[in-house]
Parts: sequence; C-alpha cells; structure tokens
Amino acid sequence: MFIVPITPMEKMDFSKVENVKTAAEATEGGFASLLDNAIDEFKKADTLSDIDGNALSIGNADDLAQIQINLLKAETMLQTTVQITSRAVNAYKEIMSIQV
Repeated sequence: MFIVPITPMEKMDFSKVENVKTAAEATEGGFASLLDNAIDEFKKADTLSDIDGNALSIGNADDLAQIQINLLKAETMLQTTVQITSRAVNAYKEIMSIQV
C-alpha cells in the first residue's frame, strides 16, 4: 500500500485582489446603479449557464464541476433577484398605505 505524503499548502496572498469595492464605492451611484449592476451580473451568469447546459447536452463538456457551479451561481442570483424585487414591492406598498 502506497501512502502519498502530505505537502504543505502555499501561503495565500490576499493583497493582490483588484476588483473588490468597499460599501461606499459600491453604492456610489445609488440604489438604481447597484440594481442595474446586479441585473447585468445575473444576465452574464444566466448566459454562461445556458452555454454550459448546451455544451453538456451535446457532449462537449469537460469540467462537470464547473458547469454545476455556474448553474448554482445563476440559480442563486435569480433567487436573490426575486427576493429583492418582492421586498421592494412590499416596501412600496407599505409606504403608499401610510396616512399623511
């Protein structure tokens, strides 16, 4: 029986992260721009999952794990979008029902 020795992990350097924004930078353009960016990201993820699904259906898929990850990202983004929409509509209805 052959036992593979454990190799040490490389130290991760998080100082090289480039596309991370602070909360103030993310909401700089207001809620509308934040929502537009989220919808654009959802559209990209949905398109990528559609492409992966088509590749899987015709047998051109090499990395099944990445296909599943892309699908779950798109599904999670869709659920988040639906929740944000329903909460925004509920908040609007509540504001409109306030007596002035």
